[in-house]
Parts: sequence; structure tokens; C-alpha cells
Amino acid sequence: MNYKVLFIPGNVYHVRMFSKVAKKLKGDVLAISLEGYGEKGRAGIERALQENGIRFKRVQDYRKEDPEFILREEKPDVVVVLNDIDPGCLYFVRGANRLGIPTLLIAEGIVVDTPHRSLGPSYFINIIKNVLFSGNIAHSIKLLVRRTSSILSGNPEPGYDRYGAECMKIAVWGEYSKKFFESRGIPSEKIVITGNPLMDDIFRLKPKADKIKKQLGLPAGAKLIVYASCNPIDIQYWTEEETAHLVRLLNKIVLNMKNCFLLIRPHPTEPNERYLRFLQGEDTSKTFVSKKENLYDLLASCDLLITEGSVVGSEAAAMGKPVIIVNLTGKPYLNRYYPKLLADEGVAIEVLKEYELDNSIKRLLKSKDLAKNRWKFIRKYFYKLDGMSSQRVASLIEKLARGRGG
Repeated sequence: MNYKVLFIPGNVYHVRMFSKVAKKLKGDVLAISLEGYGEKGRAGIERALQENGIRFKRVQDYRKEDPEFILREEKPDVVVVLNDIDPGCLYFVRGANRLGIPTLLIAEGIVVDTPHRSLGPSYFINIIKNVLFSGNIAHSIKLLVRRTSSILSGNPEPGYDRYGAECMKIAVWGEYSKKFFESRGIPSEKIVITGNPLMDDIFRLKPKADKIKKQLGLPAGAKLIVYASCNPIDIQYWTEEETAHLVRLLNKIVLNMKNCFLLIRPHPTEPNERYLRFLQGEDTSKTFVSKKENLYDLLASCDLLITEGSVVGSEAAAMGKPVIIVNLTGKPYLNRYYPKLLADEGVAIEVLKEYELDNSIKRLLKSKDLAKNRWKFIRKYFYKLDGMSSQRVASLIEKLARGRGG
């Protein structure tokens, strides 16, 4: 059948996930890039779309930078987003709903919750920096006024409690996610369990355990620790100083361990240079900063995954790798449910005190205790690791296109 899918990515991670689905679609796929607005979180969208062979246009390519106008111009059969409360995506979803175009949310995580943010000086300093260096100051100022006024009013709109409420259908990762959305008042018939499309690569590629270690030139028997960032600085979770402190601490711990190495994997939306700057003046002979490696090859090669909140923690746990959730700041987690649920399910441990980190790393490098909970965790949170999640989402999109709502 002939159909057209309009994809609105909010960031590079959205492109990475949707690209798995796009390869399964038989219809026309067009992405609308918001990168031209200059917001920091949008950086890299167009490059990611090009690398994944997804055709795109910029919002600025149209006579009017108005979502409903663009929808009338493109006449899609389905609109797909991964975040329907991101303002850039939200108005495309609402426009599509008004025009009777089916909308699908592919859930970007196990759960999505209201981020904890303190409205202290650092919050506003980060916003001002984002405006000044955005490349589109007029647009950023409009966003600044709208978002800040809504937050200060105590009634931010849209809020994370509305995530998933705007779209006609939601594709979620597992039974836990389905129950989570139902608890938020989302009707059960809107929710379809598909699994996480990104994790199809685990089944399809069958990552090799030593591939990345060999690429890095590590000696035989070496242990590899991976720190996966969730970009805590730009999302106003941690300060630069707090993040830099953890990075230097991990570097120091690895230096004092025999035949052990550290790879720092920045989030797709943050530059490697940030971590290289944090490590200036340090002995980094056993530390790498890179995000060029295939994620699942990297997870297959690593002996321990450390994160402050990245979804990579759940992917590592699903692959049977020990995980440390680290938060030395004393601040609440960004999300009430994740990453703490990893510890609650017995596939990770929490480290909240600096003096605990060294011993926790050494213990988990020797122990396989966490791996015993892997399959129960997969069934609850990821449905199946059968390589078919992308196809299930693609089939849902085609059903929406065919029946205008399934």
C-alpha cells in the first residue's frame, strides 16, 4: 500500500530509535527537522537523519513555519513522535489530531516522569547560556519566556504527566510500561506493547564480547568499565563541577586498578570535548572518551556499566552486564522511577557515597550475582528480545495508515 509517514524527532536519540522502524516501513518516510531553531538539545538531528538514510526537510523550508500548515502541505497518513510534550513535536501532534491524521508515540523510555529541577541560579544561568549560543536567539528568547513563565506559575504546560496523552496510539516497551501509562489515565486500548526497537540489534547483530576491546588495543584479560552519560549538565540535573568530579574520580579509580580501563561515552547530544576538558591535567593513559562505537558491541565488550541515569543502563542490564547507578550529589534522581527501578529489580546497585564507589566497582567486576535477575527483568520491561520490536512498531504504523486509527 502507498502511505506517507511524517516523523518529528526531538533529538538524536529519537532518530536513532526511529531509524530501526523506518527500515521496516514500505511507505514514504519524511522527517521534519527542528534543528534550525538552534536549541542545544536538537543538535545533530540532521546529521543523524542523513546517516540513517531518512529524507528530511527543515521547518524553515516551508512558506510558513507552522505545524498545521506543514501538515496540510505534506498530507501524511501518520505522524510519529517519541515525545508528544516536547513543544516542537507537540504542535505537530495537535495539528494532526485536528486534521484527523493518526498520531503515534513510540515511547522513548521504560517510563517518563516529571524531571526534578531546582529553580536556583544554575537553572537560569544554563537557560541564558543556551539562548546566547543557540544560533537562533529570537526563537530561543520566545522559548525562554514561554517556558520560564509557565514553570514560575507552578502550572507548566505541557507537563510530563501528559506524556502519551496527546497521541492516538502509544508503542511501549513492556508490560510494566503499559501499566505505568494506564496508571496515568491512558486508556488501555491506546497502548500497544512492541518492545524497544533499539534492542533488535542485540538479536540481529549478535555483538561480540571482545570486539571493542580489540579495537581499543587493550591487553589480554583487560577489564573495561563504561560510563554512559545522560547529559546531566544540559538537562540541569548536575552541575559541571559535579559531573567533572565523578569523571575524575572514575579516572583515578581505574588508574589504581591492574589491567582495568575506562571508556567515557558522552550522550549523543553532548560533545566529547566536554569530558576531555574535565580530564585536562589528569593521567588519562587508561581512559578513553568516545561515542563512535556501536552501542551494543560496546556493551557486549564491557565488564561493568556505570551511569547516573542513561537508558543505556537498562540495555546493559538486559544484556546481563552489572550496572552501577551513581549519584554522589545528594540530589533526587531526575525521574522518580528510573534509574532506581534497576536497583529495585536486582539488576543494578546504587552508589550514593564517594567512599563506596571504589569497592563497589571491584566487587561487581568479580561477581555475577546481578545476572541471575536478567530474564525476569527482560520479561517485565522489554517484552521480548526477539529482533522483532521494530517490525511490530512498523506494523502498527501501517495499520494506522490503512485504517485511520486502526
